[in-house]
Amino acid sequence: MKKQNRIINTLLNPKAVLGIIISFGGLYWAFKDFQFQEFTNSLNQVKYFYVFVAMFFLWLSVWCRSFRWKYLFKLDSTPSMDSLYKAEMMGYFGNNVLPVRLGELLRSYLIGNEWKLSTSYVFGTVVLERLLDTLSLAAFAFLLILIYPLEESLRYSILCYSGIFIVAIMTILMILHKAKSIETNNKILSSLKQIMDGLLSINKGSILPVIVLSMIIWSIYFLDVYLIQYAFQFDLFFDEILMILVLSSLALSIPSAPGMIGTYHAAVIYAVVTILGKNQIEGEAFAIIMHAYGYILFTVLGAYYFMKNQFHKHAVRTVMDIDVSRDD
Repeated sequence: MKKQNRIINTLLNPKAVLGIIISFGGLYWAFKDFQFQEFTNSLNQVKYFYVFVAMFFLWLSVWCRSFRWKYLFKLDSTPSMDSLYKAEMMGYFGNNVLPVRLGELLRSYLIGNEWKLSTSYVFGTVVLERLLDTLSLAAFAFLLILIYPLEESLRYSILCYSGIFIVAIMTILMILHKAKSIETNNKILSSLKQIMDGLLSINKGSILPVIVLSMIIWSIYFLDVYLIQYAFQFDLFFDEILMILVLSSLALSIPSAPGMIGTYHAAVIYAVVTILGKNQIEGEAFAIIMHAYGYILFTVLGAYYFMKNQFHKHAVRTVMDIDVSRDD
């Protein structure tokens, strides 16, 4: 009964409910005029070899992310690359099947248990990793504004969105740096301090490797968009590929159902059909492949590693409690 209550409470989380509503809205907008026969004809024209090449590079990016994540731990508490890679995969799996991005808590719990680290501390490094992705995306967004003739309203929205994120990140880091020195025995505040410890754990010697790895990771994402559009024979230019990458990545921050279903598709179709002028059928097929190649890869490999992991029986129960202070 307690397990059922945990699952029900998680599913009824306002953010989870809002995400599902937004996802359904995105799916309706993206596929309201869906024509199955024309869609299958469009898929038959795709050069799937390039989709599989893109899938290989996406898998390679997970190793790069694991390498970068390793630099975010303190030198005396660094997990192995193999553990971090598997945790990354299991985190993606969790995000694809669990509500409210619980995959991030899942991988924090798994690394914490395996390496006898505080789950709160590991979660802090996960938050830092996501902040690095946000800064990378903001850099790409500013580049897009400089080189692509977006309509003024969209240009202004991207500029404001990116600017707000950067200011918020810098403000949070300054506040956390000062709050780190606060002494307390309160369990909740102690957990927050451990999260801060993980968030601020990067040392000066790791900054350059982290920046280089972030550039490699996002270059791979750019390459994947290029490969998939090439599979569709779109023949897009550099700035057009960048525009698809930025808009689809910005959509990932919108609350959605597990796996970013609906919101991601709507963003890609908007970029390809509304901005680039491709026909609706091609846009729908492109959006589905763009989402499916990563979703299938992460779900299959993540599920495989998750079932092999010795902590998997307790992992979902723990993250359903949404309690990063537990280290047992």
